[in-house]
Amino acid sequence: MVVDIDSEKWPVGSEVACLTLEEKVELAARLRQYIIKYTAKNGGHLSSNLGVVELTIALLSTYDIPRDSVVFDVGHQSYSWKILTGRAEEFRQLRQEGGLSGFPKTEESGYDSFNTGHSSTSLSAASGLARARKLRGEPGEVVAVIGDGAISGGMAYEAINDICQENDNIVVVLNDNQMSIEQVVGGMSRHLEYLRVTPRYLSLKSRWLDRFNRVPLLGKPIVKIIEAFKSAGRKIIHSYRGYSSMFERLGFRYYGPIDGHDIRQLERYLRSARSIKGPVLLHVITQKGKGYSFAEASPSDYHGVAPFEIDLGLNNATADNHVTSWSQVFGSEIVAMAEDNPLICAISAAMTSGTGLLEFESRFPERFFDVGIAEQHALTLAAGLAMGGMRPYVALYSTFFQRGMDQLIHDICLQNLPVTITLDRAGAVGSDGETHQGIFDLPLTLALPNLEIFAPATESDLRTLLRQSQNMEGPVLIRYPKENARQFVETGFIQGTELDPYAIREVRRGESMAVIALGTMVFPALEAADYLFKKGINIGIFSVISAKPTNIHAIMCIANNYDRLLFIEDGIKESGWGEGILAQLAGSEICFDSESLGILYPLAGQAERSGLLNKSGLDAKGIISKVEALHNIKRE
Repeated sequence: MVVDIDSEKWPVGSEVACLTLEEKVELAARLRQYIIKYTAKNGGHLSSNLGVVELTIALLSTYDIPRDSVVFDVGHQSYSWKILTGRAEEFRQLRQEGGLSGFPKTEESGYDSFNTGHSSTSLSAASGLARARKLRGEPGEVVAVIGDGAISGGMAYEAINDICQENDNIVVVLNDNQMSIEQVVGGMSRHLEYLRVTPRYLSLKSRWLDRFNRVPLLGKPIVKIIEAFKSAGRKIIHSYRGYSSMFERLGFRYYGPIDGHDIRQLERYLRSARSIKGPVLLHVITQKGKGYSFAEASPSDYHGVAPFEIDLGLNNATADNHVTSWSQVFGSEIVAMAEDNPLICAISAAMTSGTGLLEFESRFPERFFDVGIAEQHALTLAAGLAMGGMRPYVALYSTFFQRGMDQLIHDICLQNLPVTITLDRAGAVGSDGETHQGIFDLPLTLALPNLEIFAPATESDLRTLLRQSQNMEGPVLIRYPKENARQFVETGFIQGTELDPYAIREVRRGESMAVIALGTMVFPALEAADYLFKKGINIGIFSVISAKPTNIHAIMCIANNYDRLLFIEDGIKESGWGEGILAQLAGSEICFDSESLGILYPLAGQAERSGLLNKSGLDAKGIISKVEALHNIKRE
């Protein structure tokens, strides 16, 4: 008989611990069905969540949540956690506007102990929670769950060093599925592979320590004696065989590798880890995508998915050969450039596929560097390459680029090095929520010395900018959104030629009011203009692709012909591009009214890009409303 996964009641929190082993195994199977069903319906992170089902059950069976705290690194693997902590019904609206977040959120539930979304932060957060408990004299254990990709990030290394120095009471569960988004790269990956194939050398099973600890009076002294023998034994084994884990050398008590799909074994190790003072690391081996054949075969493809049919997998997605994403435009153009220019090299931070660099990696492997989850290293590596005479291109997501601001300022901008940074997913992004929006890159970078910033409006704009960046003497940043690239036919130019990136293009002539749009925001502006024209309001539309420097002289020329100006961008409005232009125009003797539109709600949460733009009045409807309001202002 087929069980209805929607109607059957889900255990909540500590109720999981009351289940028999057989019931927990059945629960794991049901969780996988539920996750697949609603991720297929709504989109989301599939492979990573299917891999941690048994681990989640074991954590809830072993720890007293929320008295104890579990911090999920990145947090995109927390679907089982949400379902088993009282949010199963809400899970049906996962990642939908007004629905459940795809990441841990303290405002959603007391079971979520820390908001996450970016990689490599869990160890720092967990150590802070552990120290706060100690300082306040409060009970409770702290666990951090981190993946083999995330633990390669620099912030994780910093936390490991400090945790061991302070001897924090913290359990780190290293979820090793040999994958992040892309295949894991680097020295940490090689070390974990070494540990996977190394025989276990712990001479006593941890369950005996747990049993001895329960013996009155004599239990703890016996455990201390056993631990002394084990410590001496490990030293002998290490010197004899010549190996140990880097974690033990740093100060962790290391146990593993452990089968991450064996609930009984997971619970045994977790219970034992609780009884050990100081930092403990449990090395858990899981299979990304487990339980769904398509995801097992291609875990990277099913890391983050749009809605799909379960029986067909992603094969049912129909490709439109007539549209091209910005990532594809960048990928094809940099390959064409590299064929002619042997100095061009490309850098990815574990986002090779997402940023469009797969073909470059295949064609020019000696000039391609995937540094893993390490945006800071990526940028300073690019600075070194540029100083050495190469022309590096660093492809990052806008939200992750934020992590490398010091390197951008100190190592690239202050030295005025010819590094080109392309920011994918700039502006409003969509269903991953506020932690993944690309709305802060403009205010973060507009004031930086030597840096030129561009926002192409069309596919040909991006190709032209990339070609011209090869010959620019200083750093260049090019930002574009997560959507398909488009084209339009210009009606003329205010200044410069078609190949001049600093030109402001007049794409629609009008009267009395001008809308000056940065990058792709020109398209909703054109849509609004078409509607307004039918109502008797004829506005001019101008396209700007150079955010820094912006041709103020050209804008002043526009102001001479229009008495109302509206600036539009898809970055955060406060301290953004539009407000910067308005500040420059403030001292002008020309009389005109002006306003700017930008993202108003950085904490809007998950929604489609169109919905997020609508919320801030940046779609055609919002632009129409703003134009009508400005149009009705009576001039004295």
